[in-house]
Amino acid sequence: MGGALKSITRYLTIGATILFVLFLVWFFSSIVWYIICSIIISLVGKPLVRLLQRIRVGRWQVSASLAAGVTLITFIGLTSLFFYGLFPLLASQFEELKTVDPAVLLSNFSAPLEMVQEQLEVFLPEGMEDFSLRGEIRSQLMGFFDASFFSNFFSSTASFLTNLFIALFSICFISFFFLREEGLSVEAITMFFPEKYEENIRHAMTEVMSLLQRYFLGIFIESVVITVLTCIGILLIKLPLNTSVVIGLLAGILNVIPYVGAIIALIIALIIVTAMYASAGLSMSLGTLVLLVCAIFLIARLIDNFFLQPYIYAGSVNALPLEIFIILLMAGQIAGVLGMLLAIPAYTVIRVFAKEFFNKFHIVQRLTRNV
Repeated sequence: MGGALKSITRYLTIGATILFVLFLVWFFSSIVWYIICSIIISLVGKPLVRLLQRIRVGRWQVSASLAAGVTLITFIGLTSLFFYGLFPLLASQFEELKTVDPAVLLSNFSAPLEMVQEQLEVFLPEGMEDFSLRGEIRSQLMGFFDASFFSNFFSSTASFLTNLFIALFSICFISFFFLREEGLSVEAITMFFPEKYEENIRHAMTEVMSLLQRYFLGIFIESVVITVLTCIGILLIKLPLNTSVVIGLLAGILNVIPYVGAIIALIIALIIVTAMYASAGLSMSLGTLVLLVCAIFLIARLIDNFFLQPYIYAGSVNALPLEIFIILLMAGQIAGVLGMLLAIPAYTVIRVFAKEFFNKFHIVQRLTRNV
């Protein structure tokens, strides 16, 4: 009886502790995000820190603080340069989209819309005979291309940038210490667990950091390559430079989401090129343009699947495609696009810890056999 009561008390204590930790994570969610971003930056920047620390001039050697500072300044410089070039392109793209006439845009699809309308009229229930697909699309386009939409977008962006400055300063400050101190994040997490689990936690965290470092470096390289390939492809079909760069960046950034990201990027790209078709002055038909854009994304996808991913992700994720797809669906259901972005890193962490602490279970052995 006493043993059962002791066991119940133990489980209740563990449950209460987990709930308390989850409450703290929720209450200080912004700080938690700062720390997560800082860990990602430190994982990507660690190779450069280690490279700089190998530099010797006589007896003088680059210190950890100097190496971390140079790495952080390099990261800030490259990021600032990226956004310095990006913002004018985005502003120019928005200005062009503001000039789009929805009536002209719809006229390019008059024949297909009439065919769809005829098919819809067969299946529409009573009372909806007056429904017009063309009119519904027109009202949606009028709302999107309305000037107030873009002014509201920029005003909300201004307030967002103010909060972003505070976040960036905090992230840079925390990142400096993660870059400077080797294994600081591992030590910080280890101290929250009982001493008897310290060795297991340390081993699991070391493995996690190694896998995540390869994963994020691979993601960065893959995004850059996809961005460049897509941008060059869009330029080759005679679309403007700003449109090509915006579509290329969309493809590169959204490619971070396995499988689904490329489809989302293609849909957005097709919306942009369709809207820009009338003002671009192209000699080809709209149908040809759409097919060419689809072909560009398909070629980039094939290069990614057959040349980039086998080398970039080797030894990092080690999960079956179906396994990853199901995890993405679950993450998307829980937290939308953000959940899908974080799904693979989170799943990697869970698999490593499951292998370390629950390896006796058959399902864990099957899911972590390649970790």
